[in-house]
Amino acid sequence: MARQANLKWKIEVDTTPSTTATFAEVKGIESVSWDMAEEVQEGYFLSDGGFGYSDVTAGRLNITLSGKRVDGDTGQDYIIGKIGKWGTDRKTDLRLTNLTTLDKFTIPSSFEITSPYGGDAEGLEEFEVVFHSDGAWVASA
Repeated sequence: MARQANLKWKIEVDTTPSTTATFAEVKGIESVSWDMAEEVQEGYFLSDGGFGYSDVTAGRLNITLSGKRVDGDTGQDYIIGKIGKWGTDRKTDLRLTNLTTLDKFTIPSSFEITSPYGGDAEGLEEFEVVFHSDGAWVASA
């Protein structure tokens, strides 16, 4: 059984979402967490003797990027520049490239800035953002 290091992802954000896409790598990332927020409809039919059923009817992918703040990094600076802005200002594409297979995935997203700064006095500034998929994600070239 093989285990895989989590070092296989290149993470980029579109810094010009209202025009032709310009992707910039988001640097300083130490951790990537994938969370499938799926909707499950459950119930019980009398005709099934009280045994239940479940159907997964929808889903949304949430990707959390955590690490250290890198001032001057185009990807991080784009995200930080959206503090205090809402709605369409928080929509962009996230692109993930699997460095092992070279597969690319583009994920239309809204992003939530959960930690733009902060941390311990002796440490480096923290950085964390969550990208919530906004529609279907697609394999891209």
